[in-house]
Amino acid sequence: MHPFNTPAILRQPIDTLGMSREFTVTMEILGFVTLGDLASRRSRDLLALPGFTRELLYEYVDFMEVNGMGKLIDP
Repeated sequence: MHPFNTPAILRQPIDTLGMSREFTVTMEILGFVTLGDLASRRSRDLLALPGFTRELLYEYVDFMEVNGMGKLIDP
C-alpha cells in the first residue's frame, strides 16, 4: 500500500490507540510501533512470535474491523 493511500490510523503509534496495556506492552517488546507494522504481517506469523497470543490477535482483529480496516488483515 502506497504511503499516501494508507489510512492515517495505521501510521499512529500503537500506544496512542487505546488498546489494552498487555497489547501495547507486547507490541513494544516485539518492536511493533504502528498498526501498519502489524498489518504487514500475516496472522499466523504474528501468532508464531513469542508472547503474541490468540487473545492479542483477537484484540487486533477486532480493532481493525471496528475501524473499517478488516480487509487489511491477511490480504
